[in-house]
Amino acid sequence: MIADFIDQFCSQVAFPSEIDIQVADHPKEMDPRSSLISPLYATLDSQKLTIYLYPNALMGISPMALQGWLDMELARCQLALEPSMFRVNFDKKIRTIFNVSGSGHHIVRHMVAHLENSVKNLIAAQIVIDVGNSSPLLYYCYHKISPSIEDLNNYERLFPHQWVRAIFLCKKNKDYMPVAVLADSGISNELESYWWKCHRYLSTEDRQFLIALFKIAKQNPVKYFSDTMVEMFKLVKSQFLIQ
Repeated sequence: MIADFIDQFCSQVAFPSEIDIQVADHPKEMDPRSSLISPLYATLDSQKLTIYLYPNALMGISPMALQGWLDMELARCQLALEPSMFRVNFDKKIRTIFNVSGSGHHIVRHMVAHLENSVKNLIAAQIVIDVGNSSPLLYYCYHKISPSIEDLNNYERLFPHQWVRAIFLCKKNKDYMPVAVLADSGISNELESYWWKCHRYLSTEDRQFLIALFKIAKQNPVKYFSDTMVEMFKLVKSQFLIQ
């Protein structure tokens, strides 16, 4: 089944011919990062695509959600084929807007990394839709959404602290982007409504912030990736970093 999903996706996009599937019972068997590893993820190294699967951790996931998950991993790897297109020069583009040092510098880099990944998730979701796999993507997004008491507690704890709250929201934006793409494409408004329901603890201001990030990102993220990142960071700066 996994091989069929891979063949179906790769037949419609440009990918290296060398594809390897690695299967193990537990992440520790293949990667010392163990718990940090997703049950399904893909890497591209020297034009070789490798799919890592941990079946025990994927028990219970529907075939459609599994395909959507795999599609997103493959789409993100496709972006890795042209790494120079999908990055922002931090020193030239970001530090000229907001130059900080010490711990502040590391925090801003952390925010920007989350923003980069969120825009890549947006582009990847659009790729999946364009190859005709919007239904598996929809199933995958529903699978990934779950109300989290831990998120709620973290959010309430850090809410007064603008910089840390900004990191939380930039990270949360990575999950919101595919959901927003599906809604913006007219495929599923119900999914977006469910996402907001599961994140109803977010303030109205922070909801509008995530929506504003998406509106900036969706304009032309492939052609203007770096410029998109700059505009998104300007929004973060104005709303959270400069008071």
